[in-house]
Amino acid sequence: MSRKLNVYLHGQKTGVLSEDQQGYLSFQYEQDAKFPLSVRMPIRSNAYDKLYAEPFFDNLIPEGDGLNIIAQKFSISDKNTFSILDKIGGDCAGAVSLYEDTPINNFDDPLLEINEDIIAHIIKGLPENPLLTGIQNAPRLSLAGAQSKFAVCKINGKYYRSDDDHPTTHIIKITNRHFPNLLENEFFCMKLAQKILGTINVELCEIRGIKYLEIERYDRHIIDGKILRIHQEDFCQVLGILARRKYQQDSGPKIGDCYDAVIEYSTQTPVDANKFIEQIVFNYLIGNTDAHGKNFSILHKDGAVLLSPAYDLLSTEAYPQKLVDHYIAMLINGKGKYEAVGKKDFIALFEQLGLNATNTMRLVKDRFANVVKTAESLKDELNSNALLRNEIYDLILDIIKHRQKKLFEA
Repeated sequence: MSRKLNVYLHGQKTGVLSEDQQGYLSFQYEQDAKFPLSVRMPIRSNAYDKLYAEPFFDNLIPEGDGLNIIAQKFSISDKNTFSILDKIGGDCAGAVSLYEDTPINNFDDPLLEINEDIIAHIIKGLPENPLLTGIQNAPRLSLAGAQSKFAVCKINGKYYRSDDDHPTTHIIKITNRHFPNLLENEFFCMKLAQKILGTINVELCEIRGIKYLEIERYDRHIIDGKILRIHQEDFCQVLGILARRKYQQDSGPKIGDCYDAVIEYSTQTPVDANKFIEQIVFNYLIGNTDAHGKNFSILHKDGAVLLSPAYDLLSTEAYPQKLVDHYIAMLINGKGKYEAVGKKDFIALFEQLGLNATNTMRLVKDRFANVVKTAESLKDELNSNALLRNEIYDLILDIIKHRQKKLFEA
């Protein structure tokens, strides 16, 4: 028996996702569809088969333990993308929503505030209740990724529970008992990126003695109190790769694949090509070996296709290899460990991408000329605040100093 879900983009029905009796997915645009779901799936009259539909929709659902728990709660298979989206596909990344029936417009209904007690209760319930599945009348929320998190609607400094007409604006991440100081790690790296690359805002907060990281969603925009969703797709979606193959060693995206996609699809190619290179270098400098294909995205904004700001930045190398594999998600000049990568490898990478290696290295060096000084200043600034103070900043700073010297002074 086949099943169908209506697919909405920017609140307008754009097509239908179908699952046939063999469990294969296909996607058919509406005749009057106005916006493409993916750069890989431009609007057309013929349906897209599983080779196109499955990678796009597969990358909308959570990963890891969160996915397993959601599947158990709803008594569905964690391998059935259709069933997962049927249960939690109301607020996906970007501007995509999926419903079996027409969604009810409740924009004029009052928002339900989430006070500090509720936030603390939700955090204590993670990861056993991922994506707010443990609360009554939980929103149909889907966030890709493996880390324990949930999302809220934040307006004028207050948190609210999202609904179909008030999508989430901020992601909340909690600490992880397996990785000490994980929140402070990501907080430092994101704040450093904000100062150097100009990326999204993050804040390290505390409620009832519980720390959490509040991350502004780059795929949301608030105008006159109304929350607008910006459509996005990660590079696994752009390249047609299933989420389980997000790492290069699993036949996932390579740096060259992602760079070529930027060149092919971006409407501001020179700017975004430079931004992508800078993000690759920044990950090298902080020791982020987990910069895989799902941690780079493009935005569909006002008719333009743009590289998204950097996100999910943390220093995995700040943890010993017995906790985290230091193998790089996307190889640099064929090398799988950052410690084996130096200036000559980046020069080779730039040449492989068809760039003028000398000019590109000079531009990169100029961009990160003050990275150590900026990181030192940031460390001092954060350590002056009792809530933010943490020893992991020194570990990350040592990595940055070592890599900066290796890349630019060798």
